[in-house]
Amino acid sequence: MKKLLMAIALALVVGMGAAPAEARHFSSPPRIQVMSQNLYIGADLSRLLSGESPAAVLATVQETSFSERAMKIAKAIDDFNPDVIGLQEVSDITVFNASGQTVLKLDYLDILMKALAARGESYAVGSTVSNADVTLPIDGPPATATTFGRVVDRDVILYRTRTASVSGPSSANFTTNFTASVGGFPIEFTRGYTGVDATVRGKTVRFVNTHLEVEDAPCATPTGLVICQDVQAVELQKALASEALPTILVGDFNAVPGSTAYNTIDNGGWTDAWKVRVPYPAENGFTCCQSETLLNKTSELNQRIDLLWLSDGDFRNTSIRSTVVGDWDARKTPSGRWYSDHGGPFARIVW
Repeated sequence: MKKLLMAIALALVVGMGAAPAEARHFSSPPRIQVMSQNLYIGADLSRLLSGESPAAVLATVQETSFSERAMKIAKAIDDFNPDVIGLQEVSDITVFNASGQTVLKLDYLDILMKALAARGESYAVGSTVSNADVTLPIDGPPATATTFGRVVDRDVILYRTRTASVSGPSSANFTTNFTASVGGFPIEFTRGYTGVDATVRGKTVRFVNTHLEVEDAPCATPTGLVICQDVQAVELQKALASEALPTILVGDFNAVPGSTAYNTIDNGGWTDAWKVRVPYPAENGFTCCQSETLLNKTSELNQRIDLLWLSDGDFRNTSIRSTVVGDWDARKTPSGRWYSDHGGPFARIVW
């Protein structure tokens, strides 16, 4: 009997030790767990605006291999078991020749879903919004190019079928978006947001996921140039003002605390979950950004722009714990890369 008790105790210790340090704080059953994660297309697309060739940018995308990174993202999701996840930069990349034959296909959603399934995790797509849809010649000017690339940007909501159900999916694109010329082609970098009603352990909330424009991109409007991010934040805040359910708003806002876009949300009936969390573990909450190739040895996250917001008053009687996932070395891929240039904010909310 003594040997049996010792074996059981050892098994428990080993089991606890196997849990990632960042996940141990969330081991007890929560009321609802939510997460946001920018998957990262795999290259800095601003290089296109600087005149670099699409071929060079595509080479970096392939080098940073989302197929490899997705395995680590799936591992993080498996460790934390969020009931609902907001994903940004869920790219769908197709490279095809002049005859229309596909020579390369990288569907980040399909790749991630297969990685989750391989871990035995049961997630399903709750809602999707398609944003920018761009096609460019890869290997030369349009008249002589033999290879072309199409990229569709998406924001996606996943839900864990073991613990959650969803209804009322919706999606929309912002009416004001950044436009630029790439190789003589006018391109609109359309962005948007998507939502679902999520029921988790008897509690129903509205869950909304978005990705705002980068902080300094200008947008042309009938009244002149504006900062795209600022007007998108206003549009989002107005669109959600009439929500009847308690609402959780997540995403890559590209806006640090104190910025105009951040203040629009903050003063528009929302509470920054990071500010009201139980202050344990002690963290800075930084989520952006690692280097373009993701090979920096130590984390370079130094801004908090990926955010979790709660509709004011609806979460008054809750306990909230939050952390950032993906900002420590064990999340790196076998080739030594961070799994994204963004860390993912995670929160456990207990009513």
